[in-house]
Amino acid sequence: MDDGLRSRLRKLGVVQGLAGLGAARATSDPGAACCDGVQDVEVGVHKPRRQVLPGLAHATPYGHFWLSRQVYPPSFIHGRQLFGDLAGLDADALALMGVPDLGPRPAFIDTETTGLAGGAGTLAFLVGVATWEEAKLVLHLIFMRNPAEEPAALSYLTDVLRGATGLVSFNGRGFDIPILQARYIVNRMVPAVLDLPHLDLLLIARQLWRDHLASRRLGELERQVLGVVRTEQDLESALIPMLYRQYLESEDPTDMARIFYHNEVDVLSLVSLLIHTARMIVRPETMALAPGEWAGVGRVYAKAGREAIAVQAWSQALNSQLGGLNPETAARLWGELALRHKRCGEWAAALALWDRWIDALPWAIAPLVEKAMYYEWIVGQPGEALTCCAEALRRAAALPLGPARARLEDELHHREERLMRRLSGVAKASEDGVARADQHPMRPNELDERE
Repeated sequence: MDDGLRSRLRKLGVVQGLAGLGAARATSDPGAACCDGVQDVEVGVHKPRRQVLPGLAHATPYGHFWLSRQVYPPSFIHGRQLFGDLAGLDADALALMGVPDLGPRPAFIDTETTGLAGGAGTLAFLVGVATWEEAKLVLHLIFMRNPAEEPAALSYLTDVLRGATGLVSFNGRGFDIPILQARYIVNRMVPAVLDLPHLDLLLIARQLWRDHLASRRLGELERQVLGVVRTEQDLESALIPMLYRQYLESEDPTDMARIFYHNEVDVLSLVSLLIHTARMIVRPETMALAPGEWAGVGRVYAKAGREAIAVQAWSQALNSQLGGLNPETAARLWGELALRHKRCGEWAAALALWDRWIDALPWAIAPLVEKAMYYEWIVGQPGEALTCCAEALRRAAALPLGPARARLEDELHHREERLMRRLSGVAKASEDGVARADQHPMRPNELDERE
């Protein structure tokens, strides 16, 4: 290529090769992707003014990226939670949730990425991270206007997390943190700032609301638990990767503003969810919990080995006046409570629970088997045990045909046959005892006659 042609192409913005591409992007006009009031004229068409993203360009030793920073005072309320309550988190609640301590400066983190499946090629193009600093929450929305800004964005994230004392996420262990770690490594940066005590609220949400909500997605928890109402500006998470790809082509920030809003609400909801779950675990009596939520509280304490409190919570779930549990949950709780009474030899309490279970659920077979074992082996009443076994067989006959029903019926028939043998043995022993008494060789009247 001659020098004249190369000069003309350079004036038109055409470059040869890839050598200067990254540097050109990183040092381009910081506001170019988000400018307002710029009107492009092309073939007589006047383009509309573009919507401005919140924030401004931020410079780092690695170049520029786009940053939106907001501060929320302790009086701020998101959903039903007051952010100032974050300062009084109960240490026992944190321990029960799986972290010994989040420290005085926890960081709440959520990412928006180019793919929902993760992987080394997935970019976290927007990272929302909020830190609790001096009794206020500071939210940083770290946005890459193009992939070349990733080193700058990660450098700033490092600075934010360097002073944090713990991480709080929602599915961060399985998604956000592994993606960020991979991006640090790709950019030859050390992800040490991510090695903090980490509380993944998805894990505790699954324990607390498994018996109350059909879904434990963050959006569902916002609606059903936290009282968070999103505006029409929000959008579905599944659309975000596609919208970012479109933005890279068009540089139109309209949809990016909606993604900023989505991420901001996600991060703020992490704060509210942490406050709510901590109070729910350590002070459930102060909240109007549904039966299924009481069941979740019991599960948390049972997992921590605190059996007495777990039993109290499960009893509250079964005796709640706020509505009944679904049958599967009620059956599980009756079984859990009865098992604990059984282990302690508290047979009257166990029998009462088994009877409640039998009366409430016509398809319940397990409590009948438990009662049969009690009558056979504990009090030695094979007749009562046989009655329980017969009822269990009757209920088993109503189950769908299949291997599970066949195995259950085989076990019950085996138990029935053993009980019938025991009853036959008892009857025979009784008859033999009477016969031996009748065959006594020296009756009183015979002695009298001899004399």
